[in-house]
Amino acid sequence: MVSRLSDWMSRRWPALVSAILLLLAFPPFDLWPLAFVALVPLFYYLRDVSRKEAWRVGYFFGLIYFFGQAMWLYSLAVHWTHSPGLAIIPWLLGSSYVALYFGWISILIRTCYIRNMTWLIPIAWAGVEVFRSYIPVLAFPWGLMATPLYKSPFLIQTAHFGTIYLVSAWVVLLNLALTQLLIPKLREKSRPLIVTYLVLLGISGFQYMVKVPSHKFPITVGQPGVDLAFGDEKTSHIEVARNVMGFLASAAYDGSKLLVLPEGTVGGNDDPPQPDFPLNPKMPVLFGAQRGQKPTYQTAFGYDGKWHFADKTRLVIFGEFVPGRSTFPFLAKAFDLPTKDLDASQLGIQSVDVGGIRVGPMLCFEGLFPEVSYQHARNGSRLIAVMCIDDWYMGTAAPDQLRAAATFRAIESGLPLVRSASMGYSLVLDEHGNVLGELPLKKAAALRRDIDIPNESTLFPLIPVFPAVAFVTCLVLPWIKRGKSEKVD
Repeated sequence: MVSRLSDWMSRRWPALVSAILLLLAFPPFDLWPLAFVALVPLFYYLRDVSRKEAWRVGYFFGLIYFFGQAMWLYSLAVHWTHSPGLAIIPWLLGSSYVALYFGWISILIRTCYIRNMTWLIPIAWAGVEVFRSYIPVLAFPWGLMATPLYKSPFLIQTAHFGTIYLVSAWVVLLNLALTQLLIPKLREKSRPLIVTYLVLLGISGFQYMVKVPSHKFPITVGQPGVDLAFGDEKTSHIEVARNVMGFLASAAYDGSKLLVLPEGTVGGNDDPPQPDFPLNPKMPVLFGAQRGQKPTYQTAFGYDGKWHFADKTRLVIFGEFVPGRSTFPFLAKAFDLPTKDLDASQLGIQSVDVGGIRVGPMLCFEGLFPEVSYQHARNGSRLIAVMCIDDWYMGTAAPDQLRAAATFRAIESGLPLVRSASMGYSLVLDEHGNVLGELPLKKAAALRRDIDIPNESTLFPLIPVFPAVAFVTCLVLPWIKRGKSEKVD
């Protein structure tokens, strides 16, 4: 038994070390430089293993990694099931499911090694990230390799040309180059990888310095500082309304042209909404609320004397809808969502014109999806507005990753971005992801900034190309016959 356990650990420790190092790169630890070396033990081990062993070690890596990444899901589920035992189910099932993708990518890495095509590994890794981000129903772009780098905008400007997935490939590229430096037979092949890495770094630095013609636009971001997830429903909206009235007064006094408020600012499902605070056409406002009954939508509403709206397109599985509820009565009773099941927009990604500017609204979970922000840019938006209730996850690392996503959405779209959350993170970013201002967590406060609005679209027209190429690569790689199969010592 001891010898078997020892043998098992000898084959699993590289995956365990890689998973721990990668988790340390993410919030709450934020040791982001570790992302550049975290995969080296895993890559080194996969250079000469069987297909079955590659799957096993990759799955084990993914399981450990996502147990850590998805701990917030357990915390959330406890609140709305009121059962620690029941809350374990989505956490375990979710982690076990996502681990499948890492088993897959490990097989692809092994394939690249034995077919002498290691340069495809970063592209294939990004392709699997794209796949798990967009697979129907289960789409969940969480824990992407590029995410920890949000604190260093200078390094991630290539997202403007190929989304966050290109940055993920770039991070994996350095991990691969360092791994090949440790393998005598592949050391020579690490040079082109390092050169490519440096070229992409140079492109990022150049893009970071690019400035485009723009004009100033005064805007205020409001943070009510009220727990809209677990607070007292009888008093929370009264407190929100009182704080919002103060934001409206200060925004009007400061000459703001738009006040952005979070999701859940107004209760009920009325269309148009019936807020508990007075509206003034001279002080345009943008906020999130629900509308309709069966179907019910989470919606961004703008008011400037006229009402404008855009429904949410991306919904959180087990958070805003439960798949199979109609088929399995157990789910209907056990997973009774506070919001009930919501419906995704039937009109696609829509921007709104409010206060003399076209805004691309993104409601909470939508902030994780690159195509939502760059489609808003295609629609002619000149500002991205993310409106959230992150209160569900307070006390976990989830709000930090949601905040990180906002940085990438600004860079990808080439647009300034404002983020308003009921208790934070609420902030203003420029088009390069630099923080222009941020409000303290859990405090009722407003943030006013004069932001630079680009006069014309700065969206890179070919931005979807790299994700598409990466996606196709991860699918066709097992069938590619090019390259000489060989054992890597």
